[in-house]
Amino acid sequence: MNAFIRSNRDLVKAMNRSLLLNIIRREGQLSRKQLTEISGLSVGSVSGIVGELLDNGWILEAGEGDFTGGRRQTMIRLNPDAGYAIGIKLMEEKVVCAITNFESSIIDYYESPIPPRITPPQLVMALKNVIDTLMNTLKMKPEQLLGVGIGLAGIIRTDEGIVQHSPYFGWRNLPLAYMLMQKLQRPVYIENDVNTLTLAEQLFGAGRHHDNFVVITIGRGVGLGIVIGNQIYRGKWGGAGEFGHIVIANTPNDTPFPTAQTLEQIASDPAIIASLRQINGKKAVNSLRDVVALAENGDVDAQNALALSGYYVGMGLANLVNILNPGMIIISGEGTIAGDYRLQPMIDSLRKHTFNGLMDDVSIVIEPTDDRAWARGAASLVISKVFESPIIEAQQQ
Repeated sequence: MNAFIRSNRDLVKAMNRSLLLNIIRREGQLSRKQLTEISGLSVGSVSGIVGELLDNGWILEAGEGDFTGGRRQTMIRLNPDAGYAIGIKLMEEKVVCAITNFESSIIDYYESPIPPRITPPQLVMALKNVIDTLMNTLKMKPEQLLGVGIGLAGIIRTDEGIVQHSPYFGWRNLPLAYMLMQKLQRPVYIENDVNTLTLAEQLFGAGRHHDNFVVITIGRGVGLGIVIGNQIYRGKWGGAGEFGHIVIANTPNDTPFPTAQTLEQIASDPAIIASLRQINGKKAVNSLRDVVALAENGDVDAQNALALSGYYVGMGLANLVNILNPGMIIISGEGTIAGDYRLQPMIDSLRKHTFNGLMDDVSIVIEPTDDRAWARGAASLVISKVFESPIIEAQQQ
């Protein structure tokens, strides 16, 4: 057989395999007949690929579906034990780490502090120790581990495994993925932390039925993940999504040229806390929870600070909708604990500043986030590689 023809056939088969595996992931559980109807492939192609996926342990049969007349259909689904992923979120003072199964469910979780001014080699050894601890606790064999995903704030060159810039650690052009991979002898991937959350939503969350959506996170900063055409949009060097650094004109006075400030400077959690601490009697405000507690007790200053934050984030979101026209907006991050004190003004501002009609069919989903969710998102970076299109994979090589 001509090598070109054979290679094309192999690529088509790999594409069909990816198509079926992604449909099973997205739908959760379905029959071979349903899989054939959704995919548009022939009965023979579906039967052959499903047989291979079963033999290789990626999927399993899960009993019979509801009776609708005729022969009962055996249902198929992902095999949650097909492989495991470790996700690590790097924070300034600690690392949070989770092991998930193939369906991205957390089966164990661990936190470890990071000493101040830790060097990259010291951090790599600390991460290896955390990973070893988790794997030993679960008695996991190395071959069961699909890989390790790391999420952190900053500009990340994902395809190269390089931290181009980390604002918290001060790193530049650090080959972190390679450094850890040398210690583990297992695949290691790194990504901007908000993009890892976005991947988790795309694979198994609210975004799995949407080709175009955005995830914004509110907390210490204001972050953004973008999915366009069912692909994470990273920009040329991984810098896309620096939503907190868009410039918003803050107009607290009547000067002809108001001071331009970034969204993060006026709407993040630290911005709210700082604004309240300037008010007499509120020097003890140290966290967003303190602000929320004041708001719940009727403090007008706290309520206004949260509302103003929501207003400006909503204004920024309106700009995103006007430019990207997403089908869904997921609002996430630790800052969602402020509830309607912040979220309702945000949604009102979003609708007010969006161009006529663009919000008519946009779903808004609120997804509160904690450290476990960040770690799960980093693990999703590993799981996503299994479902990646073979064409995208070839382009990255």
